[in-house]
Amino acid sequence: MKSAALVVAILAALVCVIVTALHASPALLGGFAALCAAGVAVAAGAAAVDLRAPDDLTELRHMRGPTSAPPLPDDVLSRRGVFGRLWWLTFASFGLLAVVPLIALGRRPRRTGTAWFKGARLVTPQGRPLKADDLVVGAVETVFPEGKTESPESAALLVRVENDRLQLPAGRGDWARQGNVAYSKVCTHAGCPVALYRKASHELYCPCHQSVFDVLGGAKPVSGPATRALPQLALDVDRDGYLIARGDFTDPVGPDEWWRTI
Repeated sequence: MKSAALVVAILAALVCVIVTALHASPALLGGFAALCAAGVAVAAGAAAVDLRAPDDLTELRHMRGPTSAPPLPDDVLSRRGVFGRLWWLTFASFGLLAVVPLIALGRRPRRTGTAWFKGARLVTPQGRPLKADDLVVGAVETVFPEGKTESPESAALLVRVENDRLQLPAGRGDWARQGNVAYSKVCTHAGCPVALYRKASHELYCPCHQSVFDVLGGAKPVSGPATRALPQLALDVDRDGYLIARGDFTDPVGPDEWWRTI
């Protein structure tokens, strides 16, 4: 029982380091840390029981000449034997736990992007693909990559404007198709859904903190706390006339804290 408890403690300590390195749930880390402590406690308790002298132990007295002392219990903390070596391995594993905070403060992995890919059709939340002339000028529609309507970070707003009024940043001149332009629906300030469009001013509004983005100018923020433009999705039209993506958003979606490395 003692040896099994120490093996559990050692393995739990190793798993704690792995969980931290993978930036898994803190609850998972806490559970294995508790299991490690419990294993050590069980082993220590069992060792204490073995060290306790038996109740019927008597000392030989009033005897002349050399006598042999009664056998003593094995030293449970001895360096000899499997159990003794397990204790030292357990102490070493606790040393590994000391690096857990350093790993937790290390660089976090960068976000890997959304479900958009080259050739993905733009579909409504109901899964209906959209053609370039489905929306009238001034209309807006939430779209997802085909087959990925349950991917919230992939949500985009498709807006149709007068094509000759677009003033997209340099290098994006061919990102719109027939006045259709698409931007991430996730606000770059706090991650709220940008869901309001004002046709008269060609502006998108975030209802949470009133950030305002210029649709004609690449969704740059013009008001409110947001400081970064909504990532844009480059569009194309397939041979059947359906709007498709030319790849993922070129910038990470959502607030900086979602993707920034530290």
